[in-house]
Amino acid sequence: MGSFLAVMALAALFGGMLFFGAVMTPLVFSKLPPDVAGPFIRAAFPRYYLFITVTSALAAIGLLIRGNPWYALLAVIVTGITLWLWLEWMPHLNAVRDAGNQVDFQRGHRLSVWVNAVQFVIVFALLAGLAG
Repeated sequence: MGSFLAVMALAALFGGMLFFGAVMTPLVFSKLPPDVAGPFIRAAFPRYYLFITVTSALAAIGLLIRGNPWYALLAVIVTGITLWLWLEWMPHLNAVRDAGNQVDFQRGHRLSVWVNAVQFVIVFALLAGLAG
């Protein structure tokens, strides 16, 4: 049961992260005017982070049941980082942007992109480890 839960949750997590970053975000910013794209993507982020939180937590549970405590720890780290991004960092970035501080917003946005990329690599490594 743990193996099935871990694999399915990690596959959903990996696919969701890949879709959001490689398909949805570029599509929104290339097809919608900036004054629509920004608020639209801002509204999508809480749902995206909820998805990551739930699927990574389910993966951690499955990995623990499966007997992979170190893998589970990595999934818990992904969950915790996502909660920080969702509940602390995104509201901060939104406030900075709303205040018109583009320099700090761009710097903060770059940090969030790098953090998401690291999370993506961790998820990929976990999924590859289970497949191998």
